[in-house]
Amino acid sequence: MQEYNLAICVVLLPVNLLISVPEKDLFMKSTIINTGEKFILNHEGMESYLAYRRRGEVLDFYSAYVPGSLRGKGLASDLILHGMHYAVLNGLRVRPSHPAVLRFLEINREWEYLTVYSLN
Repeated sequence: MQEYNLAICVVLLPVNLLISVPEKDLFMKSTIINTGEKFILNHEGMESYLAYRRRGEVLDFYSAYVPGSLRGKGLASDLILHGMHYAVLNGLRVRPSHPAVLRFLEINREWEYLTVYSLN
């Protein structure tokens, strides 16, 4: 019988974690801020967000907003992807209550394993 020594690294992330997300323009970066209630992305002086409620081990993504002049630039997808990564890093599941999140999951089926459709 062989013995293996394994090293495990655990990283604890604060609630107000700042993560840089590459923009479509490779020379610019935007920062997504987690307030504990929503992920906020400021771009061109305007705020976009993905709001969530934490219910036990589930993040309920219930509201999203991108200003009209910024729509179609992938900002909602960036926010949702950030939310999915946040869920994975924190051992949480996701309830896609907002239509934009449902559309994201239809296109990106690799995230289906995280989803729950009821809080019961």
